[in-house]
Amino acid sequence: MNTAETYSKKVGKQVFLNKEFSEKIRQTDEELWNAFKEGSLTAFKQIYEQNIQSLLNYGNSITSYRSIASDCVQDLFVELWKKRSKLGQVKHIKGYLFTCYKRRLLDSLRRQKKFRNIEYLSGFEILLSEPISTWTLDDDKKASLVSALNQLPYQVKEALYLRFYNDLPCAEIGNIMGIKTQSVYNLISTGLKSLRTALLDFLHF
Repeated sequence: MNTAETYSKKVGKQVFLNKEFSEKIRQTDEELWNAFKEGSLTAFKQIYEQNIQSLLNYGNSITSYRSIASDCVQDLFVELWKKRSKLGQVKHIKGYLFTCYKRRLLDSLRRQKKFRNIEYLSGFEILLSEPISTWTLDDDKKASLVSALNQLPYQVKEALYLRFYNDLPCAEIGNIMGIKTQSVYNLISTGLKSLRTALLDFLHF
């Protein structure tokens, strides 16, 4: 489903960006978000394309119900487009999308009785996907790394996943996980100490 194209026929006059402004909005998330809020389909497509795969990977780490994870991503972007003019200011788009998506996904799983809190606490699984799949390691070492990560407590591995798989700042991770920023630092520090041997050569905090 191409969400941007689906809604382009319904939104009336669009604010399309010229080349100069297209270059400019890539400089900051705030400028890109403001252009999207004003009705720029170009900005919306950019936000969608830059984040869709990361959101899907995150959803698939939370639940094995991949169709639900996928539907929630699409529904999120549909709602964002429809309500764009009423949305508040956003300084970090990826963090905002992850926070909204996680809330939507967990709500959907609860409604469909495919989720209980205890399942989530033990069920978050780091998958062999980006960026580990692109690292210069042989398959056995990649598998060993993922196995080591998945043996960590759920909050520790989720914090590591958001920080190192998705390059999110600790403040944004705190928003996504519903904990204080200092707690995120503590979780990441704990995780790195536990994985020092496996991660020392290629993860830097």
